Amino acid sequence: MAVAVVKYTDLNSIHRAIEMVDGLAELKPGDKVLIKPNALMGGSPKVSCRGITTSPEVVKGVIQMVKEKGCSDITIAEGAVDIPGLKLDTDAAFVWSGLKALAEEEGVRLVDLNKPPHREVVILGDQEMEIGEAVFDADFVINIPVMKTHAQTRVTLGLKNLKGCLAPESKKKCHIELNLHNAIAEFNTHIPCDLVVLDALTAMETGPTPVKEDSVKEMGLILASKDRLECDVVGSYLLGYEAASVPHIARYAELVGRSADLEKVEVLGEDIDQYRLKLDYYFNWAEHMIENFDIKGLRMPYYGDHLCSACGFNLYAGLLYFCRENRGASFDNVEFCSGLSVRPSKGAKKVALLGKCAVKANKGLKDAIKIGACPPDPKKMAEKLTEALNK
Repeated sequence: MAVAVVKYTDLNSIHRAIEMVDGLAELKPGDKVLIKPNALMGGSPKVSCRGITTSPEVVKGVIQMVKEKGCSDITIAEGAVDIPGLKLDTDAAFVWSGLKALAEEEGVRLVDLNKPPHREVVILGDQEMEIGEAVFDADFVINIPVMKTHAQTRVTLGLKNLKGCLAPESKKKCHIELNLHNAIAEFNTHIPCDLVVLDALTAMETGPTPVKEDSVKEMGLILASKDRLECDVVGSYLLGYEAASVPHIARYAELVGRSADLEKVEVLGEDIDQYRLKLDYYFNWAEHMIENFDIKGLRMPYYGDHLCSACGFNLYAGLLYFCRENRGASFDNVEFCSGLSVRPSKGAKKVALLGKCAVKANKGLKDAIKIGACPPDPKKMAEKLTEALNK
């Protein structure tokens, strides 16, 4: 197979990329088509979603080609971050990303993969996972991720994007009970994917959402491939990473008996060396936020892989509320810990355990401030921390 890399000018660029790899050769008139974008989360209409979610124009270009092939039963499906306290769910994600407006314009269906029905599969020998049944009901699945580096997985491209097909508890399980990288690799052996169209109009640094003002970089490319592994190999290279150094891509290559070596991939179109970036995948947003609010004596170590998306978003919002309420405050060596893998440092005089996993992992710790919800409510978390630390 091959990966097409096309400079984007208009919707015809998307058509050209798909045609270069004969991406719709197996699509038959009347087939049921499911499109899986990255509509990660909802957001304020005052904030741009560019670079965070898959661009509607890319999805539109794909829908046009599918319709031209004689297919009218088209579904856009996603399972976004679901946090009722922040009014975040898949419908909010469809609205913010512009995909709801596009679906209405094009007359296609929207499906929330967080909701039943789900199909149970087994990964890693004996671990049950639930995957949205709509993915299996489709005759042809098109994966349309957006290009990013990622704090927990180095990159998030085609393989990682399919995590959105999992039921909410299965998503959590990937982080809390399993090795995240191996889980991504394994569930990709169950989820069908007939075509990948990678939205590389932008490239985001230190995703999945921007934590720096210049996180979103302009790239101006469209990638297409019938092979999810090869597309991720090329996408990783464009972000500055050899695919073999990205654990979930390397593991998937092993599982399917393939190579993650770029030299094994036929790249069509643009010279990828002319576009290659070198983007960081991790940025300590918590320390940055604390510093921006001029708060002294407080730190929050990186939470690692064992923190699910719902908890991560709530922690971000909760810390933001706390920092706003305590701007310019000074504390005496306080440490906030979250996730299963973080342990307080010996020098910490006061420790707050944020989330059920942190409380569970440090259950023997005396005198800690414990906020054990799953996930913790941001405003309640900020209120409890402010009260406990200002006694």
